[in-house]
Amino acid sequence: MSQQPAPGGRPASPTRYVMPAIAAIFAIVVLAFVIQNRGPVKVSWLFWSFSWPLWLLLVVTIGLSLMAGWIALMLRRHRRRVARRAARRGDI
Repeated sequence: MSQQPAPGGRPASPTRYVMPAIAAIFAIVVLAFVIQNRGPVKVSWLFWSFSWPLWLLLVVTIGLSLMAGWIALMLRRHRRRVARRAARRGDI
């Protein structure tokens, strides 16, 4: 049995099902995590106090951490780029 060519003339790849399968497994894991961590958690910081589900608190914390890491990486790249330009010009 031969594979039918995919649009564009290339043969269909059997790995085309890998990414959807990984996405489905990830979605199931995330759903199980959310279901198991629905309980409210009281958060107090400075003069604020609020109650969130644990899963939401974790997702927000991870998101903020990723953003902080991305910003730090961008600043580091920018500093290196400026230093390389200065070295090429002989400014150092």
